[in-house]
Amino acid sequence: MNEHRVSQLLDEARYYEDHGMWLHAVQVFQRLIDAFPDRLEFRTRLGNVYLEMGNLPAAELVLLQALRNDAQNPDVLYSLGIACYQSDDLERALFYLQQLAGRKLPKVHYSLGLIYWRQGELAHAERHLRLALEYQPESVDTALALGETLLRAGKALDAVTVLATAAARAPKDSGVQHTLGIARVAAEQWEEAILAFRTASTLDPSNEDARIAMASAYMKLRRFDEAESGLKGILHENQSSVRAMLALGKLALLKSNKQRAEEYFRQVLSIDPDNEDALEQLRYFTPHDSSASP
Repeated sequence: MNEHRVSQLLDEARYYEDHGMWLHAVQVFQRLIDAFPDRLEFRTRLGNVYLEMGNLPAAELVLLQALRNDAQNPDVLYSLGIACYQSDDLERALFYLQQLAGRKLPKVHYSLGLIYWRQGELAHAERHLRLALEYQPESVDTALALGETLLRAGKALDAVTVLATAAARAPKDSGVQHTLGIARVAAEQWEEAILAFRTASTLDPSNEDARIAMASAYMKLRRFDEAESGLKGILHENQSSVRAMLALGKLALLKSNKQRAEEYFRQVLSIDPDNEDALEQLRYFTPHDSSASP
């Protein structure tokens, strides 16, 4: 098989990959491997196709065969690490990916960060995610992962710094704006949190979480009218929004209107009888609480 034919087959394989025709792609790469058993890139590509198919045992088998020919090949080591990660074998994923930790490969440090995050080793996760962001500062996924790691570690101000930078780089990304809002809440920056949640909900009007979080921030500032307006707007669009009803019930309590609060909590239970939040709130009510406070 000459190089022209190899190029044609690779174009075919790329077409099949782009269109999710995985079995056809497998057949093409297997032909190439049969013709060129020593060319590791074909085995690596085949392993990645198996990963896309969710056939993790086949992916690992192909990649281990490639590794026997080149034990230090970064593409093979990375793909093996991802195969193990997708199989939830985090220790083996670390074994392969840590061999690449000395390289300036953002995807490697990002993957290591995710593994350590899942293991609860937040200092290691932060270190690798910071390296990944240093090597690829435009990566929104990395900024989000680092921001969430910092929040989980109780470093709210650091999370705000990372996510604010990401929001400036990607001002149209609603996910970044929403997570920035969460970080600003954790840092008790209520006005800034409202701005971030408003931006997130403007970019993605279906993001009910951002709208409810914005109302909660308004409540922290005791700007009750704005909170109520936002929550009632959600109910106008979705009359069965349990979260909006719960938030309105809590808002009514802040306004010392226990009767209205109870109505909202009971409305929640009419939709979701096992809602723990509503049940907990109603535990503190007595029949005498059904009258509105003066």
